[in-house]
Amino acid sequence: EFEGQTKTKLGNTEVRGIVDSLVGEVLTEYLEFRPQVADSILDKAIQAFKAAEAARRARELVRRKSVLESSPLPGKLADCSSRDPSESEIFIVEG
Repeated sequence: EFEGQTKTKLGNTEVRGIVDSLVGEVLTEYLEFRPQVADSILDKAIQAFKAAEAARRARELVRRKSVLESSPLPGKLADCSSRDPSESEIFIVEG
């Protein structure tokens, strides 16, 4: 028994464990004998992770930029481009 109209998720919890273990065993065996396929899958997963991380950073940057642009002193404020404390300084001055 599947969930939803696309039938991509198994809804029956009794069968799900059996299917997961059988598919896991066969997939593990398949990938052990075909390391190039496993490497290809890993490369795609790493690329997808990097793309998602870059998209998250871009969204955050846009959000920060909009906050800075709405600030009364946008010319005096800038985002720090490094998170390494040895490369960054902060000056707190009066006036």
